[in-house]
Amino acid sequence: MDERSLVRRCSAGDPGARQEMYETYAGRVLAVCRRYVRDADRARDLTHDTFLKAWDSLDRFRPRRAGSLGAWLCRIAAHLSVDELRKGKRLVEIPDQARDDGDRDPEEMPVDQDRLRQVPVEELIDLIASLPEGYRAVFNLFCLDGCSHREIAQMLGITEKTSQTQYLKARRKLAALIAAKYGADE
Repeated sequence: MDERSLVRRCSAGDPGARQEMYETYAGRVLAVCRRYVRDADRARDLTHDTFLKAWDSLDRFRPRRAGSLGAWLCRIAAHLSVDELRKGKRLVEIPDQARDDGDRDPEEMPVDQDRLRQVPVEELIDLIASLPEGYRAVFNLFCLDGCSHREIAQMLGITEKTSQTQYLKARRKLAALIAAKYGADE
């Protein structure tokens, strides 16, 4: 499929091209929405909203290489999903709980690479999805979507320091979930 041709046809209002775009990318876009929004129905609504927004904004799409269209759609989906969470005021910082790691910074906590390799990808996705929404949003934006803490702060209406803190807490919580499921270090 030639993305540029597909975009031109969509811009011209070709319903077949819009259907082709939707069928080609809807699964990826839905997966992005589900990373942020737990409710499956709301994630499907956000998927549809992503395509409506994309079709209205096709004049701003600038393909850089093959795969750019999918990446652009996923970026729109991530922004819409974060907006959804922000509207619902579900991106509150969760206070630091009693720490079982002394006073060590979670960034300094070693990650057992062997244990991490034991975790099937589907299970890791489920564990990430189980994180509190604030943690999950920052973790996804930073690790999976490649946003900087400055970009995350702007998107979420928080400070860069809060973004960094939420990310570190998400990592610590994810490590604890993995340790609980796959055993702790000896």
